Amino acid sequence: MLGITQGDLDLVLSDAETGIADSNLGFFSKPYRIDYKGQQLIVKKYLPVRDAEFVSGIVENHDRYIRVLRNAGIKVPDTLITTRHVNGKFQIIIIQEAFRKDELLRNLAETSSESELLKLCSLIFDDTIKFLKNGYESMKTGFHPTLRNYALHDGSLFYFDTFPPMLMGQRELNKIILRMSPFGSFFKKIIPLNLINRVSDEYYYFDKMFKGIAGSCCRLRPEYADAVLRFGIDYINNSPCSQAEKHKITAFLQSPPDLPVLWTFIRKLSGNVGKPNIRKL
Repeated sequence: MLGITQGDLDLVLSDAETGIADSNLGFFSKPYRIDYKGQQLIVKKYLPVRDAEFVSGIVENHDRYIRVLRNAGIKVPDTLITTRHVNGKFQIIIIQEAFRKDELLRNLAETSSESELLKLCSLIFDDTIKFLKNGYESMKTGFHPTLRNYALHDGSLFYFDTFPPMLMGQRELNKIILRMSPFGSFFKKIIPLNLINRVSDEYYYFDKMFKGIAGSCCRLRPEYADAVLRFGIDYINNSPCSQAEKHKITAFLQSPPDLPVLWTFIRKLSGNVGKPNIRKL
């Protein structure tokens, strides 16, 4: 466990205030890496809001969501969620044990050989199948198995992106995405709720999850895109998925999958780092 006492919590948050951002990949929050009693921690601070009941609901959902993921066989690092008052508002803070930079799956993918990249793909595909087999559809639970949300530690895959927690239906999650975006009410004014499905479909539909994983691998390593697509088709055809899902996914994998236009717009607006879609001839 993290072992952070209530008395030390303010010290941890103070260190995060003066620390250096650990990554430019986060949309809702930029993670900060700090030292705490000999261990490395990641601290994520989210947009403060005035609605105490709304924030309390997210905190409760977060802890339940982690239990659901772990029960499905998904490994999640030790994670603490808490709140604090900031100028009359309530701010959610998430603190996790940190992984080394060379354990982050996205970094590993950027430096791997072709065979190593396909092994990484297989590991995430396996995690996605675990989620599928544990009835995520009946639970109305979302999941986002993409490279940037994983680390490989001591030979085991860990899923560390726990915000927003997704133990809810897609429409409810869309509302949280709009409300908790770093742009606040401005984001809600310019983007209709249903349009967020273009992004959040990847959290609720297995074929879109699989498409997202393959697309990330292709964009990170375009020289291996053909190998990723062939591997993905072979993997899904030998999976326990339904024939209908196999048909949809193999159709996606005839060429490198694109990011939705809405997500590339949001990424550019927020200064989020990412690779461009592969140009198709």
